[in-house]
Amino acid sequence: MQGKDYLRWYARSPLGIGSLFGGLGGCIVLAAVGFPLVLSLLAGLGIIAAFSLVGLFTGLGPRQVVSALDAGKDAEGHRRLAEASAVRERIARLRIADPKVSEAAGLAILAAGEYLEAGRKESKDDPLADAALGDCLDIVDIYLKEVDEASVEKRYRLEDADPFVQARQRTVAALREKAAFLRERRIQIDGGLPAVDRMEIREELK
Repeated sequence: MQGKDYLRWYARSPLGIGSLFGGLGGCIVLAAVGFPLVLSLLAGLGIIAAFSLVGLFTGLGPRQVVSALDAGKDAEGHRRLAEASAVRERIARLRIADPKVSEAAGLAILAAGEYLEAGRKESKDDPLADAALGDCLDIVDIYLKEVDEASVEKRYRLEDADPFVQARQRTVAALREKAAFLRERRIQIDGGLPAVDRMEIREELK
């Protein structure tokens, strides 16, 4: 970890925040009793530096930096999981008339639910799984747009200017591939969910 990164995370740790308030308090007290402002500021900085050096040499500072860094990563992971959950909900709300495509989309939704549940339990986020879930939404969107365009062309007897050959088969294959990938990434997190948890996810989708 570089020096600037250490200082940034140290400032967010309890020791860093405490030393900052200690230095600020010392500066205010000295200024209040009549010390020159410059000397008060220097004394405050000295208090902050003293706390930092003690923390560094005792190991308390680095340990708190690691804790602050882990807390920041956890918060970022929870944010990404929340975004992935919102993507999953968007897919679940889409109306797909074709039973084969709908089944494949349901499989992807199920796999995404398993991944999200594992991620929440283990407090882990997988960027590759998040990207695969986003791909699922894109795949369904592309398919539905093709269905809409085909409906308009059929209604008005227009030629297909941009044919999507084997749209259903390719969409189903792509969704099943993403679902399998999502399950693989979920296993990387928790090694596999118990059957009772998978059943709860299935019931949630009904």
